[in-house]
Parts: sequence; structure tokens; C-alpha cells
Amino acid sequence: MSGFNDPEISIENWSALAQGAPIDGIISLFEKSGNSFPLTLNAKMKAAERLHIYFGLDSSGKIQFYVIPAGLDQKSNKTIYSCGESVALDATQQSVTSNSTSPLVGWINNWCNETLRNGWLTGLDQAVQVFVIHTTDFVVNDLHNCYLSLKPSAAKGQYTVDLVIQNTVTGMFLNIEEPSAADATLGAQFADMARPVPPYSNNAGSSTAAANFGILLGL
Repeated sequence: MSGFNDPEISIENWSALAQGAPIDGIISLFEKSGNSFPLTLNAKMKAAERLHIYFGLDSSGKIQFYVIPAGLDQKSNKTIYSCGESVALDATQQSVTSNSTSPLVGWINNWCNETLRNGWLTGLDQAVQVFVIHTTDFVVNDLHNCYLSLKPSAAKGQYTVDLVIQNTVTGMFLNIEEPSAADATLGAQFADMARPVPPYSNNAGSSTAAANFGILLGL
């Protein structure tokens, strides 16, 4: 993790900023930040099945992330901050141009729409602090780009933050389920790339239940 701030301090900085409404400070941070970060998984990270990706804020005011296997994110884990790795949010925001008709491209570009993004942020009581992602579709040692995105929700004009993840080697987006021949009229089904926390699940067995986030419990 050379070159990065202490992840504990970085996560604490973000957590303090994320919990107060209005979250003007976060609006400003995203206005001067990029919209993606690189992620390459080794075999151990891939085998974790789920990862927690924490937002952090370093001492210079730049957004970074701390990635840790979900099973190791326990308050009782005394080495919790040496079990993962830090990655930085890119400095430059870039929309995506693609021949693909995938809605995911639109979700990525929604984030790059400053008016849309700021309007969504203004309506939040607290900002996301961590993403839960599945490693199923990752290819070990391939570089993946993780794009912050805004996915339209069921309510018209409302959005949910998400991560759209693309394998830079194959060019494929992750977590897309193609329909069976019997359901061909449905088109491709786009499962959630990531689950944002908060909100927490009220179901104790859920991957997004509060008890599963040892780092947040320890703050």
C-alpha cells in the first residue's frame, strides 16, 4: 500500500464527511475527481467470493478506496488494515463511448452528468461508505475498471449509486446474465454490480447487515 495514506485514517475521514446532510463537501469532491478506479484481483482476493470496497479520503483531499475480503472485515480482526489493498480514484472524469447498446454505458455517463449527480447527492441524508461486490466474474490478474455510476431506480427520476465493472482485457462488462433461449425476448438482464452501504439490511443473514462491516463498527 505504498504511496497511500493510512487506510484507517482515510476511511475515518470519509465516514465523518458522509454522515452529515447536506453533504456539500462530498459534492465538491466528486466535482474535482475522476469516476473510475483500477482493480486487479489475485487468486486469494478472487477466492473471497465477496469484497468490501470502502471509500476513503486522504490528507490531500483525494478519494481513495480500501478493498478487503468480506470474510476478514470483522471488528475482532486485529490485522484488518493489512488484509486488503488501497487504490486511488482516477484524477480525470471520463464518459464512456461504446458501440454497445448496454444500459450500463448510460449508467456510467449518468455519473459524469454534473447536474444529475449533484441533484442525486443533494437528496441524500448520508453518502455511501462501502460497496459489497461479488468476485464471480472477475478474471484473476486481469485489470478491471470500476466505474462509479447512477442506475435509474423504479421511481421515476430517482437513481441508485452503483459500480459498473469492465474487464479491460476482454472489454466485457461483469455480471450480465444473458437470457435462455426460452426467454430470448427479455434481452440481457443486468444484475446489481454492487450493493451500497448504507443502507443496511434488516436481515441479519444479509451481506449488507451492519454486523458484517467490522471497519465501520470500529470507527
